[in-house]
Amino acid sequence: MSELRTATLEVDNDTAAVYELSLAEKWGDGAPVVPPTRERVLAMLAETPRDSAEIVAVLPPRRGGATVELLAINAVIAGCTPRMFPLVIAAIEALAEPGYNGFALATTTAPVTPYLIVNGPTRDELQFDYRAGCLGGAAGRGSVSVGRAVALCLRNIGGLRAGDTSRSVLGQPARFGMCFAEWEERSEWPSLAVRRGFQPYQEVVTVHGGMGIIPLVDVNTDDDRELAHLIAKTLAMPMTNLYVPPVHRRGEVIVVLNPMWAERFGASWPKVEDLQSYLYEHAWQPADVFPTRMRKLLGERGRIDSRGRVHAATGPQQIVPIVAGGLGNLHSAILMTFGETLMQSAAARRAGG
Repeated sequence: MSELRTATLEVDNDTAAVYELSLAEKWGDGAPVVPPTRERVLAMLAETPRDSAEIVAVLPPRRGGATVELLAINAVIAGCTPRMFPLVIAAIEALAEPGYNGFALATTTAPVTPYLIVNGPTRDELQFDYRAGCLGGAAGRGSVSVGRAVALCLRNIGGLRAGDTSRSVLGQPARFGMCFAEWEERSEWPSLAVRRGFQPYQEVVTVHGGMGIIPLVDVNTDDDRELAHLIAKTLAMPMTNLYVPPVHRRGEVIVVLNPMWAERFGASWPKVEDLQSYLYEHAWQPADVFPTRMRKLLGERGRIDSRGRVHAATGPQQIVPIVAGGLGNLHSAILMTFGETLMQSAAARRAGG
C-alpha cells in the first residue's frame, strides 16, 4: 500500500522538536522518540501480510482498537527495525488473549507489566538479549525496542496512564518495556516455546504478567537438590501475590536459570517436569508464619494442607524454568506473577512466509 489511514501532522524536521512534542502531547514515554514518518511506517507494514486496517487486538484499559497501522507507528517511535515488527504484532496478540486478563493487569494497584520472552531462530539477527545482562542493561536493540513498542501501544492505543487508568502504586522500571530471549542452545530441556506447543523454527513471543525480579545468588551450595531447595524457598516469599487473600490460584512464576545452573539441574532432572515437581514440593511456608487473620483466610480457602504447610503454587505447572543469562554461575532470578493471569504465546507471521 502507498497511503496511510492515520491522520498526519507536519512538524519541523528536528528530532529534538519531535521529542518535545511527544512530551507535550503525552504520546511519548519520557525518552527520546524516532519520528514516525510515512516512509518508516510503510517500511514496517511491508514486513507483515496483514492489512494495515486490520484490528489485531482491543487493548485495555480503554478498549482501543489496535490496528496494524497504529502498531507500526508505535513500533517506529520505539526504535524497532521493520524486521522486528512481526514480533510486536505477536506480542500484542498474546497479551490480548482472555487468559492474560489484560484489563485487570492494566488497572490494578500492583506494579505488574508485560514481560516478553522470545524464542526462535531470529534471536541473534534481531538482537534479543539472552546472555549477560539480559534482564536489563545489555542494550540489544530487539529487546529494548520491541519491549518499548508494546508498552507504547498499551499507553497510546489502550490508554494506560499512571494515576489515571492505571492505579499502580509504585510501578516498576519494566513498565518502560521488558523483553528478553531464552538461551535455547544452553538449555538442557526443550525451549519454552516448544513446551508450549510451537515448533523450533517459529518465532514465538510469550507474554508473562511480571511483578518484578527477585535476584538469586549462591556461592556455597554444591548439591543440586540443596540449590533447588533454596530457590523453592525463595519463591515462597509470604508477601507475594501468590499468598495475598483473596487467594490467587493461578499464574506462572518464571525461574530464570543461568546456563551453568541449568547444566547442573539438567543432570539431576533430565526432564524439566521433574524439576518443576521438585520446586513445587519445596515452595511452601509453615502456616504459623502468617498473622492470625491471614492464617484464618488461608485455612478457609483450603490452602493449608494436613501437615500445616501453605504451598505458594497450586501445582508444578505454575513454576516455569527457562535458561538465560551470563556464565557467572552465581546468579539467577525469579520473575513473580500477578496471580490472576496466565502466560500467553503467539507466533510471528512475516510477509511472504
